[in-house]
Amino acid sequence: VYPHTALSQMSCCPPGSHPYATPPTDYTPTGTTVTLPLSLPLYVSGSPTSTSSIIVLPEVFGWSGRLKGICDALADEGYYVVMPDCHRGDTAAGKNDIPSWVAETPWEGKVSVDINNVVDYVKTTSPANSKVGALGFCWGAWAACKASAMGVGIDCIVGAHPSIKLEELAFKSSIMDMCTACTAPTLLLSASNDPPNVHPSGEYSAVFEGKGGKTVLFPDMMHGWLSRGDVEIDEIKRDVEKGMNEIKEWLGQHLK
Repeated sequence: VYPHTALSQMSCCPPGSHPYATPPTDYTPTGTTVTLPLSLPLYVSGSPTSTSSIIVLPEVFGWSGRLKGICDALADEGYYVVMPDCHRGDTAAGKNDIPSWVAETPWEGKVSVDINNVVDYVKTTSPANSKVGALGFCWGAWAACKASAMGVGIDCIVGAHPSIKLEELAFKSSIMDMCTACTAPTLLLSASNDPPNVHPSGEYSAVFEGKGGKTVLFPDMMHGWLSRGDVEIDEIKRDVEKGMNEIKEWLGQHLK
């Protein structure tokens, strides 16, 4: 069971989204936590001898819900998986103005430094010529796309219930410009209440689809289902499994 706590209505997650979920009490993470420069926490799972690494970029709730379990499941597939907490323990839970809170951690000087430090860590602990993918949830999908657009060496991206609209909503920059500059082949896993522009053939999805990307719509799901939806509900459990299969297939295609 994945207990939920109350969440104020937030504009970066659409109305009806799954709220903050505490980590499941019946699961013990198998990874470890290290600290990178600038006191950046990094959850690490899997073997650094793998030639395929994944950077998991969490949502605005930090290391909540099933995220560590997702990291561990991908490590079981043979990946070296790392997950930074760019907000360093702070989360959107209880915040009244989420976009303003997000804007306090911009790409320039903050997220860019953290992600480059994570990439450097992976590159120095993994075999030479290893491939690196990014799996982002909500905020993390924005961070992954922004990283690729800004030239960070990422070989592929998966964006689950993507909030790429933060590029405009929080940072007052062009979403289209970011999507156009993103070079990594990108898979979007979109919920029914995610904006139509990230549904199949939507305005932004079409940009990714035009350069080797793909968009999968989960018409019965609401934003946040993959990482924090209640899997005691059959339909959510079904689409969590489907989403994980899509993730594994995409990563396998581009990283192995």
